[in-house]
Amino acid sequence: MEEKKATILIVDDVMINIGLLEDILEDLGYDTISASSAAEATALLKEKLPQMVLLDIMMPDINGYEFCRMLKENPHTRDIPVIFVSASESDDEMERAFEIGGVDFIRKPFSVIEIKTRVSTHLNIYRLKHELQESNRKLHSVVSEQSKKFNNEKKRILEKIARLKSSGSKDNDEIEKLALNARMLAQALNFTEKYESQISTAFVDGIEIAGVIRNIDYKIVEIIFSEDEKNAAVTTSVDVIKSYRENWDGSGSPEGLKGEEIPLAARIIRIVDEFAQGISKGHTREECFENMKADRGKVFDPYLLDLFLRIKKQIK
Repeated sequence: MEEKKATILIVDDVMINIGLLEDILEDLGYDTISASSAAEATALLKEKLPQMVLLDIMMPDINGYEFCRMLKENPHTRDIPVIFVSASESDDEMERAFEIGGVDFIRKPFSVIEIKTRVSTHLNIYRLKHELQESNRKLHSVVSEQSKKFNNEKKRILEKIARLKSSGSKDNDEIEKLALNARMLAQALNFTEKYESQISTAFVDGIEIAGVIRNIDYKIVEIIFSEDEKNAAVTTSVDVIKSYRENWDGSGSPEGLKGEEIPLAARIIRIVDEFAQGISKGHTREECFENMKADRGKVFDPYLLDLFLRIKKQIK
């Protein structure tokens, strides 16, 4: 924003004051819009946002203090600098103006040089603040994109490590199917009464990753991802690696967990992993489903297993 292209809103109920300020500001190269009341000013703000507001205190409908407070409470106008212009000689009035968000206070009668200096200073600050915000936004976008690419590369490394533990294209194909089944079951939870809209995209992504890397040491994951990189997807993967062999009823569980003590992600992977193992042993799909029903409430979370069976036509 070039300073000389700035638009300044003048709010004063005395037309002579508005005319005087308009003449001064327009001679200095600024565009001006004006209002004789807070209501009129509010209507103008809906049409165009200025880069500064020169605001009188005493007005007929809403006084300048209340109008300034309204501006600061609105996310669209809160950053606009407000300079109070008042005939008041009271230091208390000036103090109150600063307390509610004014950036400066000009007493009437004012001089051209005073208006020029105060307005120019605060417009420059406003411009620099916006330039800094835009630079920070662009920097954040670049850093986020680079971080995303970096984390995706780390995920690919984990997947390659996991595949080294398998042999042959058949095994890799089974891994892909298991990961896809895990994703479908996790997504289906969002449409159940118990988990409605509670399953995040990061959780679903973590489930899919976990389906691939479930058999590697979780310490490898924690080494590859630093603490500040451990997002929901990474945490979900670690939960699965640690706990997916736990039984729902706690019998024979490696970590001694049972029921909902077992992380949700681990309970999901336990179900799709059991199905994958059944298929790899040569059982038919229906045989796998029937065998799993026998362990409902023992090995498997009954709520999740029931959902798995309801979507069995989509299972790969």
